[in-house]
Amino acid sequence: MAITSSQAPAGGEIEFNRDVLPILTNNCFKCHGPDPNTRQAQLRLDSYDDVVAPRDNGAAIVPGVPQSSMLLSRITAQGDDRMPPVDSNLELTSDEIDLLTRWIQEGAAWEMHWAFKAPSAVEVPDVLETSWPRTEIDHFILAKLEHAGMNPNPAAGRRTLIRRVSLDLNGLPPTQEDVESFVNDAEPNAYERVVDRLLASPRYGEHVARSWLDLARYADSQGFEKDNPRVMWRYRDWVINALNDDLAFDEFTRAQLAGDLLESPDLEQLIATGFHRNTQTNTEGGTDNEEFRSAAVIDRVNTTMQGWMGLTIGCAQCHAHKYDPINHEEYYKLYAFFNQTEDADLDDDAPFIKAPTALQHEELQQRNATYDMLNQRLTHSNQDVQNAVEEWVAARPSPTVWAGVDSKSLEAESGATLTMDDEGVVHATGDVPLTDTYVLELDTGLHQVTALRLEAIEGSDGHGPGRTSYGNFVVNEITVQSTRPESTPVVFSGTEATLEQPDFLIAKAVDGDVSPTSGWAIAPVYDRDQSAVFRFSEPLDTSDGTPVRITIQQTYGTQHVLEHFRLTMTDQRGPALPLPQALEIILDTPDQDRDDQQREQLARYVLEHSDSLASQRNELAVAKQEQETFMMSVPNALVLRELADDKQRTTRLFLGGSFLAPDTERGTMEPDVPAILHDFPEALPRNRLGLAEWLVHPKNPMTSRVQVNRLWAELFGAGLVSTVDDFGVQGARPSHPALLDWLALHWMNELHWSPKALTRLIVTSEVYRQDATLNAPTAKLDPENKLLGRAPRLRLTAEQLRDQALFTSGLLIEDRIGGPSVLPHLPEGMLPQAFTSLVLKPSTGDDLYRRGLYTTWRRTGHYPSFATFDAPSREFCLITRQRSNTPLQALVLLNDAVFVEAAQAMARLLIEREQDDIDERIRTLFSVALSRTPTEQEHAILHELYKSTFVEAMSDPDQARTLATIPRGALPDTIAAEDAAAMTAVCNVVFNLDEYLNRP
Repeated sequence: MAITSSQAPAGGEIEFNRDVLPILTNNCFKCHGPDPNTRQAQLRLDSYDDVVAPRDNGAAIVPGVPQSSMLLSRITAQGDDRMPPVDSNLELTSDEIDLLTRWIQEGAAWEMHWAFKAPSAVEVPDVLETSWPRTEIDHFILAKLEHAGMNPNPAAGRRTLIRRVSLDLNGLPPTQEDVESFVNDAEPNAYERVVDRLLASPRYGEHVARSWLDLARYADSQGFEKDNPRVMWRYRDWVINALNDDLAFDEFTRAQLAGDLLESPDLEQLIATGFHRNTQTNTEGGTDNEEFRSAAVIDRVNTTMQGWMGLTIGCAQCHAHKYDPINHEEYYKLYAFFNQTEDADLDDDAPFIKAPTALQHEELQQRNATYDMLNQRLTHSNQDVQNAVEEWVAARPSPTVWAGVDSKSLEAESGATLTMDDEGVVHATGDVPLTDTYVLELDTGLHQVTALRLEAIEGSDGHGPGRTSYGNFVVNEITVQSTRPESTPVVFSGTEATLEQPDFLIAKAVDGDVSPTSGWAIAPVYDRDQSAVFRFSEPLDTSDGTPVRITIQQTYGTQHVLEHFRLTMTDQRGPALPLPQALEIILDTPDQDRDDQQREQLARYVLEHSDSLASQRNELAVAKQEQETFMMSVPNALVLRELADDKQRTTRLFLGGSFLAPDTERGTMEPDVPAILHDFPEALPRNRLGLAEWLVHPKNPMTSRVQVNRLWAELFGAGLVSTVDDFGVQGARPSHPALLDWLALHWMNELHWSPKALTRLIVTSEVYRQDATLNAPTAKLDPENKLLGRAPRLRLTAEQLRDQALFTSGLLIEDRIGGPSVLPHLPEGMLPQAFTSLVLKPSTGDDLYRRGLYTTWRRTGHYPSFATFDAPSREFCLITRQRSNTPLQALVLLNDAVFVEAAQAMARLLIEREQDDIDERIRTLFSVALSRTPTEQEHAILHELYKSTFVEAMSDPDQARTLATIPRGALPDTIAAEDAAAMTAVCNVVFNLDEYLNRP
């Protein structure tokens, strides 16, 4: 966006930032700016030293001597010598040339761009009309108005004012009761008490969160082509709660950028780091995870700098910034701050944590207390356990003896080669398919077999134990039977393993299901031997020397990878597996010499194996299972987590911004900040936490200004800096620079970064309370209302429009804060999103009527009516939304299911409340929807609409019932369809009035 200069009046003082810099930026910086790659003639017009430096043909500017300044010579030249070049389609006006000439004549005073200078203390200006200001803000505004020969508008009426401030602070209109209470409140602080009530309402956080979620690019999906669903709502709820709790903005910053790096972070601070986990994840097959991990880091750099500092730093990803003094290397020094987190564009969005809600946390504490109480039975001091331990030790069974086997035949269904070595280890070699079946006939040397042990052996070739490239060993089905013709497979009675946490349960290897999802695996521990034991319900008779046939079905094979396993058998009925070595040591230690840890370890083992403690064991198992089941209902929260010191990445500059072209010649990019901004304090760590502290440091020239300006824009429709998303050289100059600096300093120093205190200060000012009426003198002197001589009228946001319709009609569900995202009615025939057949299903019940903030946000196709009303897809950070006005918006308001249902519900409320009094219905409708009574003309028009629609409804009962019931549902028996249809039409008209759709 090109900025404009405001030429100093003839004889007036020239200000470099206001008058000169815009001319140079718009016309010269493309070829003579910060970027060395596009710089011509080795000349920088963004640097004073370069501008006045002597050259062969003269300095670009000679202060005080316009006729010797080459800049003026070139911009006034003709033909090919003229600057800007003719083919650039740029040309300075005569006024701009005259201004530059005057500036040089007066000494060419140069100054740093205003936004890069820390705000300085500002005196509140005096005004002539001393009775008008209520706050310091009013002094700044009125001083400018008086200087321009203008008067501010009078205060808005109370009905207008309470509607305005309710919509601005809670996102909802006031109730009838709220309006009448305020109108009739004669106390001098009546309005301030309304403001305090609205700020204290939980609706405040829900409403204000919307703009921050735009900035945070919050969504319920991963983005890119598949755009799979993502559980992210715990971060959204954290934002709501932080705003409702009035979390100071500096703490708000630390938690989101580096909550995980705080000392002993709590759950909420970890959830807050979801701010930078809102980046997109590409789950498309064949993509490079490192490419999109890098893209996420780049997005974090851009979002942080634009969100906190108002800088469009993304330009410097590929080259030096074209306009702002931020070079290519400085970009990647910022990149280094964010380059050390664990996330790596993984399909499961790891890392994440379990993040119970407040209610879930209470239940979890109760469950943990129950489990801990049951677990106390494991202590040796528990008499039942002590008795069981003594009994078990006294009757301690001998270790099971496992007998080796001899092979009669070994076959693989695939044709792979099976061999058995002298140690009884079976080796599978050759080309093996994904799934293979082994049939092994073995001599046991036993009279009976009571259990089979299968050991996955780590091979000396470095590939074992399993056939997968990473060494997993998966058995999907195993059967055992005698080789006698009439024999049947044995029935297994139980299983156990040395592996403590297998991916698959051992029991699933004998459940008759040979699918890849059912079996025993040694994952996630691949690098050691593992044992699985399969017990028989009845001994297998092998007394006559008949071999045993064992069938094993394996999956997840990889060609040319060896497999090593061993089979042994036993004829004993005792414990199948030998005691763990640690337990053997404990048992060999006299009881009086055992420490508490050993006693508890022994008690745990006995609890798990002693028949006398079966009831306690089962009770504990049930509690553990219930606890695990409950944890499955606890939502995840995506979090930032720093890599360990020995896994830190090296950050390089990317040539042309491509991760495929790291510049190794320039060395490592260490974390640092742009030189044009305030220094990075030595005491701060060079990580995300240090960067967060730097952003909210008192010397930071931009963060406080940017945040104050963003809030001002939310409340007034335009910021004191109109380019809310750009405070750089190409951004607009503040309309009220002194007020901006005063607010920035006052917020930091006196209000201690309190968002609610800053909001209260602004909305209690007289400038905020003004009437919005546009009069002829004001329209002529200040058509864009930059001097704020009147209140602006603003189109409500997409979420507000929906919320207001539901609230007015009594449908809105207000008694719940937060929770999983929901999806309202979708248009008929809505197509699947690109590259996937997934179509999200609408919610049911009360979830259909929650606030728009909770609507599922899918990046490739978010809620259609929101998209129509300028809500972003949130693929990237958005600082401020557009406000458009299109015919399609009118069609949505008239026909979308939400707005039609709201009109139907409102009609039924009016009929039930006012019975047959049509006039009273219309007055109540206006009072509820617009906070006022209708004029006589408005009343007459709506009354006539009701009558004409009623007549039409009488002549077409089916159409009348459709208008009155779809989608709301069947009418109560006490309401006639034609009455409901006519009243629905009246409500629909009021719900489409410009006054209803705009903040007054």
